[in-house]
Amino acid sequence: MIREKRNNDCAMPDRPAFTFRAAQIFVAIVEAQSVTRAAKRLGMSASSVSQQLANLEAALESRLIERNARMFRLTPAGTLFLRRALAILDDVSAAKAELVLADQAPRMTLRVATIEEFDAAVTPHWLAALGRAFPNIAFSISSGASHENHDALANRAADLILAVDASEPAEWVESHDILRDTFVLATSRDPDDVTDLATLSERPFLRYARDLYIGRQIEAALRRARLKPDHRYDFTTNRALFAMVGCSGGWAVTTALAAIGTPESETAIRVQRLPLPAFSRRLALHARRDTLGALPERMAAQLRHSINAMLLPRLARTPGLMPGDLTILAPDTEEANISFDNSASSATPLQ
Repeated sequence: MIREKRNNDCAMPDRPAFTFRAAQIFVAIVEAQSVTRAAKRLGMSASSVSQQLANLEAALESRLIERNARMFRLTPAGTLFLRRALAILDDVSAAKAELVLADQAPRMTLRVATIEEFDAAVTPHWLAALGRAFPNIAFSISSGASHENHDALANRAADLILAVDASEPAEWVESHDILRDTFVLATSRDPDDVTDLATLSERPFLRYARDLYIGRQIEAALRRARLKPDHRYDFTTNRALFAMVGCSGGWAVTTALAAIGTPESETAIRVQRLPLPAFSRRLALHARRDTLGALPERMAAQLRHSINAMLLPRLARTPGLMPGDLTILAPDTEEANISFDNSASSATPLQ
C-alpha cells in the first residue's frame, strides 16, 4: 500500500491534448496580435481563447507568446510552431476541398468576400449555380471594398475573395483573372453632354475615398493628366457617389462595372467617354494557394459565366458604354471539361 501510494504521488499529471482547434486559435491570436481581438473575431470570450492558448502551450511544453500589458510577441518556439500551424490549417482545408469535389464529405463552409457591384445581379446568379454544382458547400457571403477583402484573405477571415488587383499577388496567393473594367465619366443627367475638361472644371468633382483602390487609381490618372480638380466630398460607395453626382450637377470618374452594377445609376447619372487617356482595372478571384484544391478555378469559371449572363446584356443596353468596356478574362487553361448548370441564363455562353 505504501509503495502504491508513493507511485501515485510521483505520477506526472496528464498534459492537455493537442487539438486542431487550438492551432486555429493560436493562428488567430498571432494575426490579431491580441487575445481580445482574436476572441472578437472568433466569436469567443477572451478567457476561453486564453485557456485554449494555455492548453496548447502545455501540450507542446513550450511558451509560444510573450504577452503582457505592454508587449505581445512570439517566442522562438512560437515562431517555429506558427509555420507548422499554418501548414496544418492549409492541409485540412485542402483535404476538405478534395472530399467535397469527390462528393465524400459532410458540408463545409466557404467564406466568400465579393464586391458591391456584384450584389444585385451577379452574386445571386453565381451562388445559385455553385449551390447546384456543390451541394456539400455552405456559403458565408460578405461584400466589401477590395482592400478590405485582401485584408480578410490575409487574416484568414475569408477563404475566397473577389478584388481588384493593386499589385502582383503575394506568393501565398493564387489568382484567377475574371474581368477587365474600363474607367468612364459620370455626369448628372442634365440635357447637355458635357465632356470637355474646361466645362467640367466649373462643376463639382466628386471623388472616391483615397483609401479605396479605385480612388487611388483615379487619383494617379488625374495626376498623369496634370489635373487637380477641387473637391469637398469623398465617398466609399457607388450609390452615395452617384446620388451626389446626380443632385449636385457635378461629375466623377467611375467604371463601367460600377455604372451597370449599381441599380441607382440609371436614374442618377449619365455615362460618357472619359476625356483622359484610357485606363482600366483588373478583377480576380483570389484564394490562399494550395488550400482549396480545384475549387477556386471551378468557381472562377462559373463567375465568368454569371457575368456573361447577368452583366453583358446590361452593358449593351446602357447608353454611353461600349462592348469593350467590360472584358471577361479567359483563363490560360481549357474550360470545356468544366460543366455547370446555367439553366437560369438565356445568355450565349462564352466562346
